[in-house]
Amino acid sequence: FNGGGLKSEVSSLNPQNTSMTSVTVLRLALLSSLYVLSSSTLMPARVPVLRMKGGAKDDDPFNIGDDIPSFVKEKHEFNHIMRVMNTNIDGKRTVIFALRMIKGIGVRMASIVVKRAGVDHTKRAGELSAEEVERIVQVIENPQNYDIPSWLFNRKKDRRTGNDMHLTSTMLDFQTRDDVDRLRKIRAHRGLRHAWGYKVRGQHTKSCGRKGSVMGVQKKKGGK
Repeated sequence: FNGGGLKSEVSSLNPQNTSMTSVTVLRLALLSSLYVLSSSTLMPARVPVLRMKGGAKDDDPFNIGDDIPSFVKEKHEFNHIMRVMNTNIDGKRTVIFALRMIKGIGVRMASIVVKRAGVDHTKRAGELSAEEVERIVQVIENPQNYDIPSWLFNRKKDRRTGNDMHLTSTMLDFQTRDDVDRLRKIRAHRGLRHAWGYKVRGQHTKSCGRKGSVMGVQKKKGGK
């Protein structure tokens, strides 16, 4: 349909001409509506195409895959919950802050573990491959083999082995419970305080640290 011809024909008709008949007016209205219709069909609007799971096809004219992060383009390969060192890790967090969810791993330890494992620290935890997760686990289990300074370890000069080690997850809980049981058996002061349920590290217990029912301040017997 020739839209240009309609435009010239419509422009040639002057609506201010007093000698214009009713047929001419109807013809002018019809031609103007046809011109608007033809212009809308010749220039279609750009319709955005949503990306489906698995990525867009190569012949998609509106492929916007370059503007979407990798962890969004490959949703079917993204792990929202990961199981590392007997701990559930949020896959939406970056690697360093996701490793902090493991008991015994802090920010500094997590950052140096990621560096020694050769993993990009800007990645999300859900983007890690199985090989990268295995490298991270090996570094956490044997940090002394990967040139990590011993002052970062949470257990120095172990009583049984005499070595510096770093404990995480269930091993840290087990070792802490074993140390408290040893103090109780040898009847040490700290062990007795643990057994009685009192504070161990020299805190005041007159006005805080009370357990059980709430107690008010009691006056001494025989006092004024």
